[in-house]
This record gives sequence, structure tokens and C-alpha cells, in this order.
Amino acid sequence: MIVEVIMPKTGIYDGEVSLVEWLVDDGARVDVGDPLFIMETEKVEVEIEADDAGILLRSQPAGTIGPVGTTIGWLTSTSEEHETLRSRQATQ
Repeated sequence: MIVEVIMPKTGIYDGEVSLVEWLVDDGARVDVGDPLFIMETEKVEVEIEADDAGILLRSQPAGTIGPVGTTIGWLTSTSEEHETLRSRQATQ
């Protein structure tokens, strides 16, 4: 199963947010609750934890700015899914 990693809504703020820092290397396995990345709104930096377990494939670098809900990566269940998704991403 492949799960999108998005910049989530925090509180009532739903404007543009910034991906400040990835806390997990691309290709690393994460568990539910592991710190995944730090995002910043106009007023606060927030550490975001993984909602699902899997292997991280980052699609956006630190410094990316976009609206809440922007896809910044995926969590894959298997290394085969990870490599397939990485190949598709490379050809786009």
C-alpha cells in the first residue's frame, strides 16, 4: 500500500506552509508516531509525526512552500513499491 505524505492542516490555519526540514532520510523505514518532518506556518514551527508506517520516498525538498494538503512524499509498504514509485517519479 502506498500512502501520501502531505503538509497537514494545523489548528485553524489553512494557508501556505513551508517544509522546513526532513527528519528522516529518503528510503528510511518509519513507524507510526516517528518524527517525519518540520513544517512552518506564519506563526509556528510544528514537528509532524508519521501517521502510517512504511519506507519514505520524498518528492519535495526542504524549503518547499505550498498550501496545506500539498503532497511532499509517500510511504510505501515494501521496497518493491518504493522502487516502482521512485522509477515513475524519475520519468515524470
